[in-house]
Amino acid sequence: MTAQSDSLQETIERIAAVLDGFKIEAVGDRIIMTPQSSVQSLTIFDVRDAAVTAGIRKDRVFSDVEFAFPGEPKRCPDLSIVEDEATEKFTYEDLLAAIEVVSSKYDKNDYAIKVRQYARFGVPVYLIIDPFLGECTLLTRPRDDIYAHRVLFKYGDTIPLHLPDGRRIDIPTDTFKRRT
Repeated sequence: MTAQSDSLQETIERIAAVLDGFKIEAVGDRIIMTPQSSVQSLTIFDVRDAAVTAGIRKDRVFSDVEFAFPGEPKRCPDLSIVEDEATEKFTYEDLLAAIEVVSSKYDKNDYAIKVRQYARFGVPVYLIIDPFLGECTLLTRPRDDIYAHRVLFKYGDTIPLHLPDGRRIDIPTDTFKRRT
């Protein structure tokens, strides 16, 4: 970690201690504070329910839990699925899947910055759920700063999310809410 990223993390921790209802994270050299919406919350619950229904233990599916990425900002995916043996303090190596729900209409963080970081560290599955567009982007096969495989699903489709440990989660999107 650099002194700048340490300082950003300390600032985030101070803000989070007094501000409720916002997701706060470092993206590049900026602190991003995003109000959480009911659409985002409901979508996270739906995906979590699909994971648990598929047999993923509920103590392996987390919302807004911190993961360390050496030399880069920590991430708190909207939803994460971790290895069965993973224990806190979590790192990128524990992630089987990171799922982000886009929280603002023109936000490039989920589609650019996080794609590069998750791919660079080899996070096997990254799913972006976009309630503004009504679509989901499933990224797999990380290589360097990109994912070699990308599949687009429209709301109403069922997403077959294949975890690297062989398990499969079918995520129905027909109940996902839209935002304008």
